[in-house]
Amino acid sequence: MIVEVGYAQAWDVEACAPWRPISAGQARDRDAAGLPYVVVYREPGREAPLEVRLVSWRDHYAGLWAYDDQGRRTYDMDMRLLDEPSRLLRRYTVRRHYTGPEMPEFDQGCPRITVDLFPDGKGRRTEEPQGERGGAHVTSPSLPDDERWMDRPAFGE
Repeated sequence: MIVEVGYAQAWDVEACAPWRPISAGQARDRDAAGLPYVVVYREPGREAPLEVRLVSWRDHYAGLWAYDDQGRRTYDMDMRLLDEPSRLLRRYTVRRHYTGPEMPEFDQGCPRITVDLFPDGKGRRTEEPQGERGGAHVTSPSLPDDERWMDRPAFGE
């Protein structure tokens, strides 16, 4: 599979498109200065992006959004720079399992799994097999440190 990489100052959520595209060099400069930018991964011929990465080191934030063929967000990850400026905590993730191509993005009945992690090693995993319309099963995730934390990636990694 061929994947194209593009950069922009931000992501337009409504249009599902980059806002103010920039060059790789401009994105590298923004990364070094801690300014926000996005990285967009696309497959040629596919309308929706494969993935969007949102970066703002001045806000101690990096995020990741993955999309399906219908342009619906299927996975979100929120990572935070905490205590040590070189390590990111995988703070929050949500995985949506759309039941069919007709189900709209963020439908209240969409099954999902949400994981909240905290720096002290605690956390919460919530399974909602019927989305917000049904019950939830909540447990404490037991993840090793290498699944909670990652080294802050260099630009382009």
